Amino acid sequence: MRHTHISHALAAGAPLETVKQNAGHASLDTTTRYVTTEDARRMAAMKRFFEGDNA
Repeated sequence: MRHTHISHALAAGAPLETVKQNAGHASLDTTTRYVTTEDARRMAAMKRFFEGDNA
């Protein structure tokens, strides 16, 4: 049930950080495993942008 909740929450657009905290994950990497491929690509692009690697 826990994994289903995480997957459904992320698919519904819940913020990754909120889902991470609710799941009790120590790392965003753990929570990100539940993100679909398309969403994962989008998150990776945004992460690169905010880290300054947007060349």
